[in-house]
Amino acid sequence: MKKIINNLCLILILGSLAYACSSDKKENENSKTNEQILQEVNEVKAIGKVVPAEDYAIISSATAGRIAKLFVQEGDSVQKDQILFELEYGNSSLDVKQATAQLNSLRAQNKTIAEDIAKAEIYARELKEKYETSKLLVAKNAETKEKLETDYSNWQQQEANLRGLRKQLSAQKLTESEQQIQINKAQNIISDFTVKAASTGIITDLTAKLGQSIGSSQELGKIINIENPIIEAEVDELFANDIQFGQKVIISPVGRKDTLGQGTIFYANPILSNKSILYESANEGEDRRVRKIKIRLDQGKNLTINAKVDCSIRIR
Repeated sequence: MKKIINNLCLILILGSLAYACSSDKKENENSKTNEQILQEVNEVKAIGKVVPAEDYAIISSATAGRIAKLFVQEGDSVQKDQILFELEYGNSSLDVKQATAQLNSLRAQNKTIAEDIAKAEIYARELKEKYETSKLLVAKNAETKEKLETDYSNWQQQEANLRGLRKQLSAQKLTESEQQIQINKAQNIISDFTVKAASTGIITDLTAKLGQSIGSSQELGKIINIENPIIEAEVDELFANDIQFGQKVIISPVGRKDTLGQGTIFYANPILSNKSILYESANEGEDRRVRKIKIRLDQGKNLTINAKVDCSIRIR
């Protein structure tokens, strides 16, 4: 009986010691401040989205019209200034032909005037020489003054005719320049009927159809450059001050542990903002503010534009 009592006492003592140790451990854990707990965090999680490094370009026409030729379809890769489709020209091409014909007529007239000027210059020199000869003869009393005055009058009249031709050619040249401007305007109007790619990339959301009538500035699709995409992510305001340029980031599919790639933070918004549509529920988007960051991929697989990803940021 005594032995049983001793064993019970020993069990009670050991139990008391174990409880005391456990209580001390819990008390030590509970005694940590929030600052101490945050200092022990080495990695911050953020939710992000894969986006193009450059904003997408809009496909639209500066001129209303009907699509006559369509050269691309959705998913095609295009280069900047590549022709995407053409609209019906209407009478615009005839305007160019008419203006060009008028210009050619002016040039022909100007050529004729230039030839007349050359002939008039030769004749004026001949009349001047004749006047100079008469002047010498009058000085020697070998010619009459009436003949001298007639030669002088003929010379001056030819000089006046020459000045008139030169003024006419100058005016015609001005008209020729104005006509060239009209041709350029008509050609620019035709170029407005040709829709080109504003940037290099992949065509998405294309709504243009052959024979479709479109309005000016109507959005007909987008061009997205999928080369070298970046990650736009949002970090909870609790860790906003821990984010620095150059910090390394591990990119993973949402809810998975496999790695899609690695990157580096190259931008951090200096102002906190509300959570964006990256979060699926209304409560997620309203409970706390976030600091928006951008991550440049150093290495990784091909990522799908607009895909959501998990970002693990090493802060210590």
